[in-house]
Amino acid sequence: MTDEKEKKVIIAIDGPSGAGKGTVAHYLADKFNLKILDTGLLYRALAKIALAQGLDETKTDDIIALADTIQTDDVTQEGLRDEAVAAMASKIAAIPQVREILNTLQRDFAYGDPGDQAGVILDGRDIGTVICPDADCKIYLTADQEIRAARRMRQEGNVCQIEVQRLMSERDKRDSTRKSAPLNAAEDAYIIDTTHLTIDEVCQKASYYVQNSCLPGTLTA
Repeated sequence: MTDEKEKKVIIAIDGPSGAGKGTVAHYLADKFNLKILDTGLLYRALAKIALAQGLDETKTDDIIALADTIQTDDVTQEGLRDEAVAAMASKIAAIPQVREILNTLQRDFAYGDPGDQAGVILDGRDIGTVICPDADCKIYLTADQEIRAARRMRQEGNVCQIEVQRLMSERDKRDSTRKSAPLNAAEDAYIIDTTHLTIDEVCQKASYYVQNSCLPGTLTA
């Protein structure tokens, strides 16, 4: 018997909104006993508070001060999936000081002790490229924008798909062109296009990649 602590794994799930990151991350967390963090909800929690205080993205000093108050437990707030909150989150995510503060929070989660769980899984847009470039497995999910908008519409309920797609297009452009940590797949990420796949098919692909990369003991015949 050895006293050496078993290595804990870090799984990174990246991709744009509506690609299926949350569904896949929760599936993998349950299957492999991983501690999970939806990092995008940290920005949404901050955005929700900022909007409630009547702030917009130009009030950078106020938003940076608010960012210092955000904790990982804030991702459980209600209303974080609202499109107005999502749009604001994308705007404030372009503020370098905000990203620095929330990046530290994410890294503390990623490299902290997950207790009796096998490791951690982080779902976001720059996990494999910026937050955890040494992650044991990196998966990048993508899908056609129209399909992603339709999925978001079904998730949100009473919303207009055309409006959701317009907001999503604006957010995709901001996220992929911002100077600070733009949305891109890591060079060593497994890329899954979910456009024409069922949820089960996507989850099975992601599960195989995790097993093949860093949890070979869980492979089944």
